[in-house]
Amino acid sequence: METVSGVKFSLAKYSGNEELHEVEYRRLLAENGLVHAVDVPDRFDHSQFFAKFGEFYPGPSGKLIDDIAPEAGMDDVYYGSNSRSLLPHTEGYEFEGLPPRYLALWCVTPHSGNGGETTLFDARPIVDELSPEERAYFTDTIFDWVSSEGLRRNGLGQRASHPILEDVDGTVLLRFSCNNLLLDQSHESAASFVKRTKREFERGHTAVTYLRNDFLHWDNWRVLHSRNAFTDRKRHLKRVQIRDLSDTREPVGGR
Repeated sequence: METVSGVKFSLAKYSGNEELHEVEYRRLLAENGLVHAVDVPDRFDHSQFFAKFGEFYPGPSGKLIDDIAPEAGMDDVYYGSNSRSLLPHTEGYEFEGLPPRYLALWCVTPHSGNGGETTLFDARPIVDELSPEERAYFTDTIFDWVSSEGLRRNGLGQRASHPILEDVDGTVLLRFSCNNLLLDQSHESAASFVKRTKREFERGHTAVTYLRNDFLHWDNWRVLHSRNAFTDRKRHLKRVQIRDLSDTREPVGGR
């Protein structure tokens, strides 16, 4: 398993000291943008824990807690619920309004064999290095975003128009997709940014292999994620999308 120092968090280490556990966990999440929790007991209530970080709200499927497992007959399209690899992206770029602030995945049935890792990369340093002109372009230019081909096949596709960067009460929100951000010849700067970010993702991502009950929790406004292809179709994760506690707007998404 590959991991980056500082993002792995053992629940067993903080057994019996819930207050210290939560303080340290929140520090790691804020500093790194993601946490990979291990040594998670069967009695742990994942959904109750993640509810401390905000309200759950639905994605394109309309569910508050999604099952991420291969669906029959869907391996020929780009789709989260199959066994193919995924490209780096943030979640909810095709929603009207704000995308989820946090995402969390937890493991019900681990993958057996090679592949199936969730891969993540904190894009904040890339955003911080943008020139004032680039930042203004990505903030002021409105782009079209669409759902994945698999969601569109299932009649759950959405489409929205947003900038790549947005300031939300002093926090920078990054929307990103390698293949569902619609670009034409007039968007040369955006196409270059996507290629550069994808290249940095490939060089510096974190790859996580799950054991049962392990979970990942990350800031979807700064961390890109993807997945390596796998063969074991018993692989089963749960996913929640979490609205930021400071977000006073109506939650969006769903059917």
